[in-house]
Amino acid sequence: MGADRADWLEADRLNEQGSEHAGVGDWDAALSLYRQAADLVPAHAPAWFNMGLIYKRRLQWDQVMGCNEHAAALGAAEGNPAWWNLGIAATALRRWDAARNAWRRFGIQVPEGTGELQMDLGPAPVRLDPDGLCEVVWGRRVDPARIVVMNVPTPQSGHRWGDVVLHDGAPNGERRAWGQVYGVFDELERWQPSAIPTLEVPVTLADETDAQALADLFDQAGYAAQDWTTSIRLLCKQCSEGQPREDHEHPVPPFAAERRFGLAAPLDLATRLLGEWAAARPGTCQHGDPVIVG
Repeated sequence: MGADRADWLEADRLNEQGSEHAGVGDWDAALSLYRQAADLVPAHAPAWFNMGLIYKRRLQWDQVMGCNEHAAALGAAEGNPAWWNLGIAATALRRWDAARNAWRRFGIQVPEGTGELQMDLGPAPVRLDPDGLCEVVWGRRVDPARIVVMNVPTPQSGHRWGDVVLHDGAPNGERRAWGQVYGVFDELERWQPSAIPTLEVPVTLADETDAQALADLFDQAGYAAQDWTTSIRLLCKQCSEGQPREDHEHPVPPFAAERRFGLAAPLDLATRLLGEWAAARPGTCQHGDPVIVG
């Protein structure tokens, strides 16, 4: 016998009460209430979806898949977020057929075939460790839920250049680059760590063209060099999760000859490239010894 109107009203009440607990971070109580709603009315799609949100926060991907499969099976139309969260969970679990199906059901065109998705969705910023350091770096989106980190993150972030990061679907803040506005995605987990170490080196420059030349040299070798002294910008929470304004108490420092660079490359290769860079600018550019920091 199906649920009657009274059951549906009670399930709605339990679901709303669960959302109140989730809103203040009481995840255990919220999960219990959502479960009660779904047990009372198994066709209550919002309860299944909301349970999936808590499991996603806890990175319990099998449970995320199960909850969103229930929610989607209850008639989720194209564009329903249950399909998106199902795609994230399937990607986390490397279940590529399920990921492809979820993205298509959401309304995204994905390549035919089997195996790992490899798409070119352009550049995007991602917030690493959003509950901690909150370092925002740029990367290349290779599918709707993954970004390859292309900056050289600081060692405090616990990440490296080349890491593949699983990210959430809803942007949290904006960044401007290349004349466009890009949404900032929050990292969910480090999906695949990079094998390339992070190095740090002090350098002395004559002007900004020297910094660009060093970055270009590493880029041409297939690796990365980033001027941490000028590219790392501390933002308040309001700016980081919004659209940073140039005039909002975040002054740009004047030119400094002494810089700190983050490098992503094998140590021997990085040492050789630094030597080539300095030799091309005799008497103007100098560097210390690169040290592995992450």
